[in-house]
Amino acid sequence: MTSEQTSHLRHSQRCYHWLFVWAVLNSLLVVGIIKRGWGHGVEMILISSAILFGYGFLIDISTRIWWTANQIWWRDLDYFSIKTMRHTVRIGEITEVTVANHPANFVPNKPFDRFLLVSPADTITILPSFHQREELEDLLRLIHEKRPEAFTDPHVLEFMDGGFAEWWRYR
Repeated sequence: MTSEQTSHLRHSQRCYHWLFVWAVLNSLLVVGIIKRGWGHGVEMILISSAILFGYGFLIDISTRIWWTANQIWWRDLDYFSIKTMRHTVRIGEITEVTVANHPANFVPNKPFDRFLLVSPADTITILPSFHQREELEDLLRLIHEKRPEAFTDPHVLEFMDGGFAEWWRYR
């Protein structure tokens, strides 16, 4: 068994859109305050919104996924806990590689927004729009080499073959 890190998923530039959203919302808030006047509690509103949206951005880019030839690790921050969440899946124990679509992220005609690597011990969730596609395809191919029977979802196979490029581009 090799314990050396083989590779990892790097963040795509797309995941930094929250930083842009944060800047736009806070700019609009400041413009609105300037137009209406600097009233009671405005400082608290500015500070609260900057912290809230900044924290949301930090949470979104905190996901780390790396793997060796036999194991995959996932580490992330939780919105409501100081402790870091950690999940580990052995590639040989993966029973299913599937896709899911969270109802809160619904976009018409978008078939999925996440990959699930399911094993009896744990499940790792990967949001493809936050990572570079080539590395995600490499990880899926590595799993497919060792556990082809886990790939029962046709969307996963189509993604590995370059499908769905209109949503998740290569860079």
